[in-house]
Amino acid sequence: MISHHFIAFTFFHHPVAQLVIILLALMIAIVLCIVMLYFNKRVLRPIQSFSDTLARWNEESAALDFKNSKIIELEQASQQFKHLIGQIRRFKIDMYEQELEKQRIQLDYMKLQINPHFFLNCLTSMYSMAQMQMYGEIERMAMSTTQYFRYIFQNGHNFVRLQDEIEHVRIYLDIQRHRYRNAFAYHISQDAETGDIRIPPLVLQTFIENAVKYAVSRVTEANITLSVSRVMPDDLAKITISDSGPGFPPDILEQLMHGGPLNAENGNRIGIMNTIQRLELLYKGQASVSFSNREGGGAEVTMTIPVSPPEAID
Repeated sequence: MISHHFIAFTFFHHPVAQLVIILLALMIAIVLCIVMLYFNKRVLRPIQSFSDTLARWNEESAALDFKNSKIIELEQASQQFKHLIGQIRRFKIDMYEQELEKQRIQLDYMKLQINPHFFLNCLTSMYSMAQMQMYGEIERMAMSTTQYFRYIFQNGHNFVRLQDEIEHVRIYLDIQRHRYRNAFAYHISQDAETGDIRIPPLVLQTFIENAVKYAVSRVTEANITLSVSRVMPDDLAKITISDSGPGFPPDILEQLMHGGPLNAENGNRIGIMNTIQRLELLYKGQASVSFSNREGGGAEVTMTIPVSPPEAID
């Protein structure tokens, strides 16, 4: 009797049997390749594409393209994620518009804080001049007051030329010199080619008003200084406003230096808080304001802002 081992040995060594085995192995390999290609095309590629799209979703400029997938679950996830991204973007746009509206409200509120009080003071000064028959002074005061309020009421932009803002400050200081009978002197200096730098309107006005309010007295002549310089190579503008008054009270200076909220009772210091918030909002954290007391006496405020304002908000 022929053993099973002999038959198997004879079969595997027969040329026809070997050819059959090779063909079967080749067919199996082809089938496996086809299955792998199909699996890669129908499953792996859609999953990889979906994963890559998820990795780019937080890039503002990236176009999120979810390709259609034959996998029902993946297609449903893609549609839900598209909807979620749309909601997030609409929410970001709404928040952005709310911040802009908040900035406009703050600016309008600051204008309301300035106008009535200052306007009444100007009228009172002109009335006093009329009683003393100072007609030339009345003419200059009336013209300066007109220019001052025209600048405020006609200015509805987020940014203005620094030169225009400085001229507005100069008019304000001239008006106050008329009111206080030359109880203070002021000096304005700026580097060349800084006039076209664009800054938020009434930013300088806030700190100049603060200097006049707390530094000027009838006892001694005060000095107020405004200087503008370029900081290279960072392409920044440095604006310094200083006075020869008593300086910031220690508690107020401590709060200003550490960014703490100021007590705004009776409307005091609203302008400073509004200005800091406006700079933070408009420059998105790229602007800074520092406060200090000078060694020789007096307060000093230093603003550092980018020379080029954000184009998206301008």
